Amino acid sequence: MSSPIDISDDTVYISDDDESFDQEASQRKPKRYGQIYITDDEDEEPETSVHEKNNRQAVLKNLFPNIKHDNSTDDEEEEPTISVTKKNNRQMLIKNLFPNLKDTYDTVADLVTPVTKQFEHVMMIGGVSVVLPVKPYGCQIAVMSKVITAIKDKKHCLLESPTGTGKTLALLCAALAWQKKERDVISEGQAKQSMAQYPELNKLEGAAEYIASPKKIEIESAETFFMKRVHGDRSIYDSPQKQNINTSMNKRNEPDSDSIYGSPEDGLVTLQKKVRYNTPPTQKTPEMPSTPEKWKLPEEVTPEKVRNLYTLVENLRVKASMFVGSSVPIIYYGARTHKQIQQVVSEFGRTVYCEQAQMSLLSSREHSCLREYDRSQWPTKNDMCSSCIKPLSAADKIAKNQDTNCKFYDNRKALNCKALPRAFDLKKLVEIGERIVACPYYATREMGKVANIVFCPYNYLIEPTIRKNMSIDLKDNVVIIDEGHNIEDICRDAASFSFNRDQVNNAIKELEILTTFRYAVTTMMTYIMNLLSALKQWDLWFANHNRLVDEQPVNGMEATYTWKVEDFVKTLNTHNIGEAQYGVFNMSAEIFCRKFREDQRTLVGVTQTTSTLVESLDTVLGYLFRCSGIYLDDFKPVLVAKLKSEVRGPNAWRTSQFNKVAEKEPVTLRLICMNPAVVFAGLHPARCIILASGTLTPKISMQSELATDFPLQISPKHIIPSDRVWIGSLYSCPDGSRLDCTSNGTKQTAVQDALGEAVLSVCRVTPHGVLCFFPSYQRMNSFIQRWKQIGLWGRVEGTKNIFIESNDAKDHEINMEDYYECVGTGMGALLCAVYRGKVAEGMDFKDRQARAVITIGVPFPSKFDIAVSEKMKFNDKYLKKRNLLSGDEWYRVQAYRALNQAVGRCVRHVGDWGAVLLLDARFREPHYTQHLSAWVKEYLGCNHHTLASLVNGSNSLKSFMEEMTRRENQ
Repeated sequence: MSSPIDISDDTVYISDDDESFDQEASQRKPKRYGQIYITDDEDEEPETSVHEKNNRQAVLKNLFPNIKHDNSTDDEEEEPTISVTKKNNRQMLIKNLFPNLKDTYDTVADLVTPVTKQFEHVMMIGGVSVVLPVKPYGCQIAVMSKVITAIKDKKHCLLESPTGTGKTLALLCAALAWQKKERDVISEGQAKQSMAQYPELNKLEGAAEYIASPKKIEIESAETFFMKRVHGDRSIYDSPQKQNINTSMNKRNEPDSDSIYGSPEDGLVTLQKKVRYNTPPTQKTPEMPSTPEKWKLPEEVTPEKVRNLYTLVENLRVKASMFVGSSVPIIYYGARTHKQIQQVVSEFGRTVYCEQAQMSLLSSREHSCLREYDRSQWPTKNDMCSSCIKPLSAADKIAKNQDTNCKFYDNRKALNCKALPRAFDLKKLVEIGERIVACPYYATREMGKVANIVFCPYNYLIEPTIRKNMSIDLKDNVVIIDEGHNIEDICRDAASFSFNRDQVNNAIKELEILTTFRYAVTTMMTYIMNLLSALKQWDLWFANHNRLVDEQPVNGMEATYTWKVEDFVKTLNTHNIGEAQYGVFNMSAEIFCRKFREDQRTLVGVTQTTSTLVESLDTVLGYLFRCSGIYLDDFKPVLVAKLKSEVRGPNAWRTSQFNKVAEKEPVTLRLICMNPAVVFAGLHPARCIILASGTLTPKISMQSELATDFPLQISPKHIIPSDRVWIGSLYSCPDGSRLDCTSNGTKQTAVQDALGEAVLSVCRVTPHGVLCFFPSYQRMNSFIQRWKQIGLWGRVEGTKNIFIESNDAKDHEINMEDYYECVGTGMGALLCAVYRGKVAEGMDFKDRQARAVITIGVPFPSKFDIAVSEKMKFNDKYLKKRNLLSGDEWYRVQAYRALNQAVGRCVRHVGDWGAVLLLDARFREPHYTQHLSAWVKEYLGCNHHTLASLVNGSNSLKSFMEEMTRRENQ
């Protein structure tokens, strides 16, 4: 029998008889609460057998064991009122199902209200239907509108959206919604074209739908598709008018498909009516499937002709799918780290597009190679991979039953979209790869060829060498760079190159050994000799110019000699490695590196290090000599000699000022790129570039530095209510002196002690997690050492479990796991980290993981870094000509972008709350708050404190923490 409570797809449905509801309730339409549907019958309840009633009660007992049930049989006659027992039982059921609702309601129908179902948030934005898993914020709608406009109009876009505003979800949904519409439009166009070209396909109902269905989606074959029965026994040959056929009433009728499964638009199962025995003939009966007579084919269509049509329509579908696959732009989504990509993929998995779009994820061998790595045998994992995937001889293939020496590589195609979840991160990818013995590195590269969206660290998109090695083609595709506030630095680093004489000599040795295998490298010999000749000239160049740096004083533990780029190029010309010889070197380098990537077997003894040296040298010289040297001024050549580690120390710089022959490491030539636009120009072939971050201010700097027009820009406000965020600064030491957190100020013990007391005070009043950011690892270690000396460190340890950020990737992962565990304890945890580090840039801290963020000073880059000092000079030189920021202003922007990123670790979503304490007296001056994020500057206001008022004053940190803790515990 049909149970009064039916469960399907985790949805509970309740249908009450007329005798269990009063007459007024029985007239109401079905209503729902959450995923619980309640329907009232409008007709009278016929007789119900005792067995049928007992079955219903048994189901109720299993579903609601804590509710008392009326086990008495139903009276045959209709009852005008509800019995007290039944009414009480129903009220108890209501209380268990809806514990937060008032008890003043008499019927379940009075209680239930429609609620949102998953994926119900559909919005039409810019002519594109966007489906979201949650109701979007206003700022998300604004972001999606800009993204869709950018992709449709092929314009670049800057999106600055504060942390916690759902930027990632908005980016994904908008881009994927546009891609889906584009795919549907092209598919439908191909289907119409095919139907017009082959009119006989009109005999197959649904042929256009089948041709338009993407080949990437696994559906049945053409024959199965067209012969399938719809709603029971119908086929595409059945006419809709012939579907309503009455069947015998001698047996119980089953409900029709629509009444059981609802409408396709609904997406959830509902039960509108209970089907009863002995339904009167006058009652509307459910529709039943057609009879087998409907399966007779039209006389003019023979089975042979139908089979031919099936073959034709299948071929047209494959052809259309290939056309669509090559026509619809791919979305390349880049983030800074794999940890951030993991968060992005998690958001992708929440969307409806996860089931419609195929993804891939690119990573390096360091992260995805599964073979055990022996450092004594191979210098790098890349060398190990290149060696192990060489094809075996025919005899070895038979003996080992392998194509290569790497079983993971041989089985790489087994790791595909069928073996993986629709949304997978690097951890899941490696886990499944290990289980099925398949290589994640090569598998994802194969998947990337047919993927709709490709996730990767954004240096894969920016650096031309990596793009080439990974076969990434950005032309006419969509590029999204998330967390792109560091894009300028990444681009400059990608075009900069450093190498020393030792590396050149090692490459020369490998190539000389290679030339002895003349038979194996016959076709490559000319190119190898060209490279060997150029590298020997570079060795001579180093020998002739080492003396220049030896004569320089040491600053910041290194001695440097800087050229004007014109003079540097002259030295290259005199050594026959200049612009005149670059063409031959470029051709030889490209052929050599391509051969190394495709078949390293013939390049005996050549390591990845040598290949990288040749390729990188070719790239940077290409920038120098490109277009008759128009980029020459964008580079600064510098010779650098660092002190050896054993002679470094706190006073090393003093002695080295006068001892110019102090022991130094091998001299390094650094070709430093001053202009990020040199590299960013490689992204211009993309359909559009969307650059997003929580910190892009000032955006004019982004446009001028990248030499790229971003006509679409947006900076929505933060969604966090002001009463859930506390932002303040500390401007004085306990003795009343100024809290000076400049480079020189933090060397004073009084300032160091005051900073320690501030950290201790925050830890005492803040529950759970606290983050503290230091200017550098060196400064952090010196502070901790001082705090240990005065006993303050021990007092902090008595308040919080302490964790310190590590440079090592493995240690960092372990530290973070331990930190997350300790955060939930009563004692909580303190995490000490540095600006621009892993914690500040690539980690997500939600809720209790970061109830307070402490920032020490303003993280200005070191001017001892030759790249920083030369960049400031470069900006001053081209201030007006290229519309750049001045050197000093650029210097400030770099500091505040790092500071704003650290501050953004505090609040991560609209329901979060937390505090930010800025430790530095300079924040009382408007000049030093100008480049703070807009929301930080707004909430900071004039909330500046002494150490005493921080705990006991008005609008104190302590009062905020107590109030928010009280709210959280309510």
